[in-house]
Amino acid sequence: MTKYMIHAYPKRMWYVEEYLIPSMLKQGIQEYQIKVHNDVDGEGNLKACMHAFAEVDDDDHGTWHLQDDVCICKDFKELTELYDSGLVAGFSTERYDGPGRIGGVRQGDMWFSFPCIRIPNQYARECSDWVLKYIIGNPAYRGYWHDGVNDDWCFRAYLGNYHKDDVATNLAPNLVNHIDYLLGGGSGKIKREAPVMAQYWKDDDIVKALEKSINKRIRE
Repeated sequence: MTKYMIHAYPKRMWYVEEYLIPSMLKQGIQEYQIKVHNDVDGEGNLKACMHAFAEVDDDDHGTWHLQDDVCICKDFKELTELYDSGLVAGFSTERYDGPGRIGGVRQGDMWFSFPCIRIPNQYARECSDWVLKYIIGNPAYRGYWHDGVNDDWCFRAYLGNYHKDDVATNLAPNLVNHIDYLLGGGSGKIKREAPVMAQYWKDDDIVKALEKSINKRIRE
C-alpha cells in the first residue's frame, strides 16, 4: 500500500487541511494512507524533517514525502502507485537542477526534490539517526545545521556516504508544483525574489484554480 507523509508547520496547516489533503482524497487516496508531521514544537525545518523521517513505518517499504506548499498533479495517485519503489524524485526546478537527467540516474544526479520525494523507509530512519547523532551539533558541519535548514543537503550527504551506488528515478512531468508564493512565501529566513516552480509541469489549470480559490478565501 502506498503511503504519504506531509511535512508541515502550524502556519501552513490551513492549506494542508483545506486544500492539499482534500486534493489527495479526491483522487482516491485514503485518509489512513496519509500522515502529517506538524512542527508544533517549532524545531525548525531540519530537526522536524529528521523527526518525521523517524516516524515512518518500521518496514522495508517506502513513503512519499510532501512539503506543505505544493499542489499535486491530476494523476498523482496513479503515478505515485506506479513508481512506488526505491528513490524517486517527483519535483525539479531549473534553478537548482537544470534541464535533463530524466528517468533512471545515479543517486548523485537525483533532483533536489524535497517538495515531493519517495524514500525507502529504512533510508529515512537511518538518515534521521545519522543526522541527529553526527551532523546536528557537530562544529565541523555548523554551516549546515545552525540555521535549522538544509534537510535536503543532509539527506544527500547521507546517501553519498551509505548508498552512493544506488539508482534513483527523476520523474517528468513532475508530480507536484511549488506554490509557496500563494501561501505568503517561503517559511525559512531566506526569501526568494521569484517563485521556484516545477520545470516539468503540465497542469497549469490546477495552479490557476488554486490561486483563484485561495485569493477568494483571503478576501472572505
